[in-house]
Amino acid sequence: MTLYFPELRYPQVQAAAEAGAVLVLPIGQTEEHGPHMPINCDTLICQRLCEEAVKSLNGTPPAYWMDPIVYGYSQKVLKKWPGTFVIPQETVIEVLRHIVMSVADMGFKKIVLASFHGNHDGIVRVVARHAADDRGIGPGVVFPMALAMDELKKHWKAGPGGTCHACEMETSVLLHLAPHLVDMSVAVSGDALKTVSPYSSSQAFVSTWTVQNSQTGIYGDPTVATAVLGKILFDKMVAETARFIRYYHGVNQV
Repeated sequence: MTLYFPELRYPQVQAAAEAGAVLVLPIGQTEEHGPHMPINCDTLICQRLCEEAVKSLNGTPPAYWMDPIVYGYSQKVLKKWPGTFVIPQETVIEVLRHIVMSVADMGFKKIVLASFHGNHDGIVRVVARHAADDRGIGPGVVFPMALAMDELKKHWKAGPGGTCHACEMETSVLLHLAPHLVDMSVAVSGDALKTVSPYSSSQAFVSTWTVQNSQTGIYGDPTVATAVLGKILFDKMVAETARFIRYYHGVNQV
C-alpha cells in the first residue's frame, strides 16, 4: 500500500488513524536561490527527504508523507530578486494550524512538521503550541538541515561563512538530487558570510539578512559544492528525520 498520504482512500485514512500512524508534513518555500539554483529548492529537498525518511521506517512505526507546503514566509529583502513569494507569517501560521486541526479531527494524534526553510523556524514552533491549545495534541517539529550541521562541519570547504542560503550545503544537496536544475557556471563566492555568530540559534539570534547585503541573492559560498557532499548530507538528514519520527511516535501524550 502507498505511503503517500494523498493517495489513500478515506477508509484507508481512517484505518491509518486508528493504527496510530504518524503523518509527516514537508514545509518548504518558493524563493530565489541565487542565479544558479531553482526557486523550489527548499520544497524539493524537503519533500524528497521526508519521502525517503518515511520509506526507511519500513512501517515501524506506520507513517505517511503529505504534500508539501510550497508557499510561505520569506523576509522581504529576498524580493529584490524575482521568484520570491512572501506570505505573511500570521497567514502561514493559520494555514498550518488548520492543517494540524484537520488531521487531528480525522483521528490522528501524531503529525511531524518538517521545516527546511529558516524563516519558518519560529512559525512551526508557534503552530505546535497552538495545536496543544486547539486539539490537545503535540506535533513533532524537526529541522533536518540543523540535524546535518555536525556532518557538514566534517566535510565543508567554505567553512562556517559558506552556509546560509543558496550555499555550499543547499547547492551540494541539490547537485545530488537534481543536478540538471543547478548551473554551477554562474555560482559565485562573493557573498560568503563575513559575520558568523558564535551562538546557536537556540541561544541567541540576529537576522543574517540585516547584517549583510547580498549582491546576488546568495548568502554563503556555493562554488565549492559537490554532489558527493550532497549525498552525505541528504543521507544524514533522512536518517536523522527517520530517527526523530521513531522517537516522536513513542512519546506518550497526556
